[in-house]
Amino acid sequence: MKNSISLRLPADMSNFDIIKATMQHLGKKINLSKDDLKDLVEAAKELVENACLHAYSDQDGLIEISLHSFEHGIRVDVRDWGVPMSQKDATILPIDHKANKGFNHIYALVDRFHYKNLGKRGKKFTIIKRASLPLNVCEACKQQTSKPIDKKALKVRIRDFQRGDEESIARLIYRNYGLSYVKEHFYYPKKILSGQGHEFVSIVAEIQEKVIGHFALLLMPTSNIAEIGVVVVDPRYKGMGIMNKMFKRLLQKADELKLSAIFGEAIMYHVFSQKSNLTHHFCESALVLGKTPREERIESNKLTERARRGSDLIAYRFLEQRDHTLYLPQKYSDQILRSYQNCKVPHKLLRTRNGKANRYARLSYHYNPVASIGKIMIHRYGRDFKYKFILLLDQLRAKHCDMIYADINLEEIPQIDKIIKLLNGRLFFYSGVLFLKYHDQDYLRLQNRHSEMIGKKNLVCYSDYCHDLLDYIRQDEADIKKSLKMRVK
Repeated sequence: MKNSISLRLPADMSNFDIIKATMQHLGKKINLSKDDLKDLVEAAKELVENACLHAYSDQDGLIEISLHSFEHGIRVDVRDWGVPMSQKDATILPIDHKANKGFNHIYALVDRFHYKNLGKRGKKFTIIKRASLPLNVCEACKQQTSKPIDKKALKVRIRDFQRGDEESIARLIYRNYGLSYVKEHFYYPKKILSGQGHEFVSIVAEIQEKVIGHFALLLMPTSNIAEIGVVVVDPRYKGMGIMNKMFKRLLQKADELKLSAIFGEAIMYHVFSQKSNLTHHFCESALVLGKTPREERIESNKLTERARRGSDLIAYRFLEQRDHTLYLPQKYSDQILRSYQNCKVPHKLLRTRNGKANRYARLSYHYNPVASIGKIMIHRYGRDFKYKFILLLDQLRAKHCDMIYADINLEEIPQIDKIIKLLNGRLFFYSGVLFLKYHDQDYLRLQNRHSEMIGKKNLVCYSDYCHDLLDYIRQDEADIKKSLKMRVK
């Protein structure tokens, strides 16, 4: 990453000045405020001191500090290879949010704090500090009253974004999600304004010239498609059908922009999103486990109170069609074809082969430190594929991503069966089809569970197709694990 720094130092508090100076340097690069940076340094100091005093109380050792900056904050990983932390200590955190020492103090200083036992590879503490929201956003939300409203007497107007709406949108995000929303730039009015038209296109709902709803098309940088998302309605005005009214204008906007398709990633513990997509003639094609951070909260949704990652159900609505020519892997061909049939996508099958391959494979990867997920994109197969793939996989594992996804081009890889075999051997299992995902081509997504914090109870399906897909995914994961165990024996 452009702004990632790793330090490996002897476990001695005299070395903390080096860590502090590095954090201050990185904080200044992303314009983190003095107060936010002070809190982050103080929290990191507590973790380093914990390693020095407890992990290496009677021995010398090393600590590794990894700093990863993102657009509005910094993630810090503190790792050691000393005395393991007791299971009791690991599971009772936080003990008391009001306490001002140790781990409890860290909870009060940062936005995210968690611990991971890495077995023979030691243990790791992770803290994330996000930049504080502009005061006018938070304060305005707190000042809004909760007086009863006569909804029947109100007239809702749906319109396109106008300059000046940006601050109201940031407030709506705050009122619905607190500080937990993963698309962080929507907390910043300047970011909302500067991104209009090339990163996203916003639709708003207003009552009496006051913005009370928002919906957006998030434009994909490499394909002529867009994700629908960032839909929020002021909690005081819910139940008025405002989301559906915005949805209709959003579909019109997608037609005006001549997009090939739009897609939605419905958080599975929010069944209304799944239902809404189907009502507007979307078709489901992929189920992505663990994509939503466990910190994300939705107002009045009890399932988000569980400290588990959420999963997303991806659905598409096509605005124009073309023939898709596909190389389908033998193992998943029937399930993939169900997605094409479910979405009524015209397609032609090509013969797969295991013969002569390109000399060089073409892969890329993306790491999201805020969501703690990684993604490997496989665009072309080559004789060096295994080496490149394992190299990228090891890099993402070293960053301790909770979930790792692999997206495989279905239109240009005749040797796709070789890829599937290799990925299954690394515990990648089925997720689904991502239509027109990169450069207007279809991709197959597999997924790798790299954390035990993936929610099970928050996996809620609305449609029969979703239930069948979830059953298929669970069975594929179980079969792969069983096959690998037998191979070891």
